[in-house]
Amino acid sequence: MSSTVPCKRPPSDDGGTGDAGGTGPAAAAPPDAPAAAAAATASRPTRPGKRPPPKSRKLRDAVNSDPPVFFFENGLRKVRPYQYVYQTYAKQRWLGMTIFQVFEKEFHDRPVEFYRRAIQSGHITVNGNKVALDYVVKNSDLIENGIHRHEPPVTDSPVTIVHRSDKVLILSKPSSIPVHPTGRYRHNTVLHILQYEHNIPALFPINRIDRLTSGLLLMALDKSTASSMMTEMRERQIHKTYLARVKGEFPADAVIECAEPIETVQFKVGVNIVSPTGKPCLTTFRRLSYNGLTSVVQCEPRTGRTHQIRVHLQFLGFPIANDPVYCCSAWGDGMGRGGLDPATRDSIVQRVTEVAFPSEEALLGDLAPGGEASAADPAQETQTNAAVDVAPLSDDPADDCAECRLSRRDPIPEQLTIWLHSWKYSGGSGWQYETPMPDWAQPDFDGDRQLVDRFWAHGGLWDGRAPGEFVE
Repeated sequence: MSSTVPCKRPPSDDGGTGDAGGTGPAAAAPPDAPAAAAAATASRPTRPGKRPPPKSRKLRDAVNSDPPVFFFENGLRKVRPYQYVYQTYAKQRWLGMTIFQVFEKEFHDRPVEFYRRAIQSGHITVNGNKVALDYVVKNSDLIENGIHRHEPPVTDSPVTIVHRSDKVLILSKPSSIPVHPTGRYRHNTVLHILQYEHNIPALFPINRIDRLTSGLLLMALDKSTASSMMTEMRERQIHKTYLARVKGEFPADAVIECAEPIETVQFKVGVNIVSPTGKPCLTTFRRLSYNGLTSVVQCEPRTGRTHQIRVHLQFLGFPIANDPVYCCSAWGDGMGRGGLDPATRDSIVQRVTEVAFPSEEALLGDLAPGGEASAADPAQETQTNAAVDVAPLSDDPADDCAECRLSRRDPIPEQLTIWLHSWKYSGGSGWQYETPMPDWAQPDFDGDRQLVDRFWAHGGLWDGRAPGEFVE
């Protein structure tokens, strides 16, 4: 059973409705912003012989301003596929190349012949105009590519409001929902859900937590408050406390400190490791409970590096018990404990990336036509090229959408979370917020027993399956 709901729903029980003030580059634009931006840009004069100024971000977003259609199915929040225009300004290395050469050399998620026909049919445009294959790309050119966009599903658990005033909005985010648009996620994000379902169009995120992490999010409602809280964050006046459930028996009766530097070694998907060439980091840990299989640990990061808690716990030999990246057997027998040997580091990272972030070709399996599957597009987001042929393109990108011809397996609940929770935040100016402990952090929790046969036995894949697999 599935149910479709309008984007702007009635107020929820948590009271999360109403308008919020605040504008600026870090805030979500209100619905009428594209029209206002268009008028402002149109009024700017251009001297004869000079290229017009680049479009503002708000004006460029106008083409993608249609509201989403959310629906709920199998415990998941989903978004109806929709028309979307990827937009990018010409990069320095593209200048002097023809528009066809740019797509031939830079983008590989479709056959080369597909891009030829997309340019010829006007699906790919430059500055809003259809151009010839031999059009030479110039500085400030806006290149656009219209597609039929499919977003991954997320949990149907609500984003709840912990506290609200005229200056801040404190939220508790469920696992699986990104904070802001990223990768294949656009509408299935905290910012867009609040905008379309709670009529909160402008927010300034103060902290960000990983998609699979749950817990506190701090949002300012105006620039002044955002500036003040960001200053506290930069000057490390904000104290952060997380909860994690880790594999094994974490040491008791002592505070464990990890000050190992962390380096990002795979930027596209975000794999991080302890490395002497990394950035300085400091996290302290204290065990709260142990049930014979896993331990609940209180984590206090003093710095804010990407995946800092997850990487430091892995280095100590106690990875988060259900972490598909850092509790993955692709790291080797020690699973990253004590760091990686420089001689084998690159090969291990490559192996981890392939297992934890499988390519579209791997997800297609036997459904891939001739093994031709890869990922790239003008916004560096993933759309499958499965079953794409080079027939003439129609006026509607949905008619040429490869993903519409196949189905992806829905993720199971276990694939939508890791046991890491943003629990408490407090600031030097006297404010503090916290959420209740999640169920998995309770001392009597026994839901970790299934890890042995369903997760660890498969090297870090629930039931041996990767999220997002294609099915016939």
